[in-house]
Amino acid sequence: FSPQKNDSFWLSLRTTGGRNDETKQGYLFSNLTTTFRFNDRVAFNLSPKYFFSGVQNIGGIGFSSYINLFDRLMLIPEINTSFIKDSYFNSSLALRYSFNKGKSVDIYYSNAVGLQDLGQLLEDKKYRFGLKLNLIY
Repeated sequence: FSPQKNDSFWLSLRTTGGRNDETKQGYLFSNLTTTFRFNDRVAFNLSPKYFFSGVQNIGGIGFSSYINLFDRLMLIPEINTSFIKDSYFNSSLALRYSFNKGKSVDIYYSNAVGLQDLGQLLEDKKYRFGLKLNLIY
């Protein structure tokens, strides 16, 4: 299933791994995103996420939407929560402008610690604005 075949839903798996140079502690992060397209203007994502390391493991889930406002302008609201004792809950709101099929820029407002990997599951004390460049090759 894929959006290129005009399917109404599809899956994507993103996994990253790494190691801290100082402590030699390794990690693995996985995100399985299920996307449901309602129509040409709206899609909904359900994203279970899991962070594994020898020190701490954190699981969570994210919910987001892609709302096409105009031909090249998209609104992307997102919320994430973790499944730990003192659960984190964060939210983001992005406005994406697409220059062409593989190049876009996001202007976002978020209280997530980061926009990728473990940062998606952690909450910051304050919201901040940011800019994110997206290149697909």
